[in-house]
Amino acid sequence: MGADRGFTVIEVIVVMAVLSFGILGVLQATLLAARLEQRGQAITTGTFLAQESLERIGALGWDRAVAGLSAAVLPAGLEGGGTWLQKEVVRPEGRFLLVYEREPPPEATPRCTVRCYWDGARGDYDPKRVVSLSVRRRR
Repeated sequence: MGADRGFTVIEVIVVMAVLSFGILGVLQATLLAARLEQRGQAITTGTFLAQESLERIGALGWDRAVAGLSAAVLPAGLEGGGTWLQKEVVRPEGRFLLVYEREPPPEATPRCTVRCYWDGARGDYDPKRVVSLSVRRRR
């Protein structure tokens, strides 16, 4: 009888295990890339929203620009806590929370800051803010 040809069960199991680890690695890398792309889009949108808000403050002045905003306590887990002027904006990338802050009025050139947080469809805002932009405004 001639030599047997083919693979043993052990060889097949080892090859399947190696292929499984390779496929899982590629899948993990793909999922990570998708999450990073989503976060990058959120940073771009958050930066745009914060910049737009600061330009509005520069054009209209603080009092007129923040008229109509609600003062509310920051959601749990966000830095700083306390009560701030806030506005929630919904975009395709998720919900964004804009938090407005200004140095006390006695300052000759008060600094206005807009911090932006992103929900990302998880149900609560990420404690790591997307962007924080500030500008000193002359009166």
